[in-house]
Amino acid sequence: MLKILLIEDENINRITLQKLLEHAGYDVEAVDTGTKGMHAVQTESWDVVLSDIRLPGADGLEILDEVKRLNPDTQVLIMTAFATVENAISALKKGAFDYLTKPFDPEELFHHLERIKGIKALSAENEALKASLAELKVFPDLIGESDVMHKLIDKVQMVAESEHTVLIEGASGTGKEMIANAVQLVSQRKDKPFIKINCSALSETLFETEMFGHEKGAFTGAVKRSIGRFERAKGGTIFLDDIDDLSLRLQTKLLRVIQEGEIERVGGSEIISVDVRLIAATKVDLKTLVNTGSFREDLYYRLNVIKLQIPTLNERRPDIPILAQYFLKKASPKQQLSPDLLSYLTDLEWPGNVRELEHLILQMSVFSRQKLIDLTDLPEAYRNKADQSLSSESESILLTERVFVFEANILAETMETFHNNQQKAANALGIPRTTLRSKLMKHGMLDPGSD
Repeated sequence: MLKILLIEDENINRITLQKLLEHAGYDVEAVDTGTKGMHAVQTESWDVVLSDIRLPGADGLEILDEVKRLNPDTQVLIMTAFATVENAISALKKGAFDYLTKPFDPEELFHHLERIKGIKALSAENEALKASLAELKVFPDLIGESDVMHKLIDKVQMVAESEHTVLIEGASGTGKEMIANAVQLVSQRKDKPFIKINCSALSETLFETEMFGHEKGAFTGAVKRSIGRFERAKGGTIFLDDIDDLSLRLQTKLLRVIQEGEIERVGGSEIISVDVRLIAATKVDLKTLVNTGSFREDLYYRLNVIKLQIPTLNERRPDIPILAQYFLKKASPKQQLSPDLLSYLTDLEWPGNVRELEHLILQMSVFSRQKLIDLTDLPEAYRNKADQSLSSESESILLTERVFVFEANILAETMETFHNNQQKAANALGIPRTTLRSKLMKHGMLDPGSD
């Protein structure tokens, strides 16, 4: 339940709004001056401040400034009967969540409050997750609350405590390197070297010299001895990513290292003992490669002592909102993701997995000019479903369009009630007659030259 401070100097509006909000289940305190409102925000905490912009004592923009100074998480909704582009831009620039033009449809207010509730709920979940991770102080980069991730993290903890070779299997973009980092982080070798190499990024010759080193004169350009990564990782851990891309000849050499704990530098004959733990990662099922003859069966069983299977992002959908917010906080801490966008992202298919999600969030944070990133900020490639969702609400998406239609209806109803008596209608609406005439002309309800 949201705790709301209502600041409204017009008695009827204040009483009506308070009753509407309380009937909807909100905890509401109402005051009738800007001075009282300023005191309330200085002495208590609020989830939402709903304030008129023109108030005795202090105006709505001053109250907005004070709220954001004291508690930036409090959301401020500004109400105004004097809607201008300047007022709206000024309020939004100062940090207002949104603004409403009087008289407004209560449903519009409830829509804003539901959005705020969604943002606060997601923020609370994210904070709880961060607090949990901070308390554990174990795997700060393994973000997720789904059952499948909880089970994986438990396995990582158990695997890390052993000295066995680990095989991490998962599709591209699922975070295999993150899992390797986590294993190393709490292993007995955590204070020793942790050396990573991507098997698909190096040619066969370069891979061999990188891993095993070479002697002076071993090949053209070998002007001095080079120590390979197995030697440099003494007492530590080697992480071989994309091991499925390793050639059969290099698989044979790697098998010897695992079996014997020994290497020979390229161009040398000295047997060198190495003490390393091996973590390997593959983007395909190695057993399938064994069956096709492109991966050695004996090496497969040496690697497959302990297997960690990484789920795809589609298999851990409950984690998508948490991951999205985590990536946004890293990229742009002052921005937020709307509940509608998070719900939409959760329903998408993610062939690129976590990496694809991270890239999308980064892209939206760069190109969006808004504090709240919404469905409208999605790149074209992701917008098909979003466009369908938005089309069902096409008349209500833009606040300015909705205000225009709502204002026209109110004017028409009021003028009909008072039989086109402009002064009585203006009095009922609480605006000067000149303002009423201006609005009637704007909506085509009055000729400019008429009296």
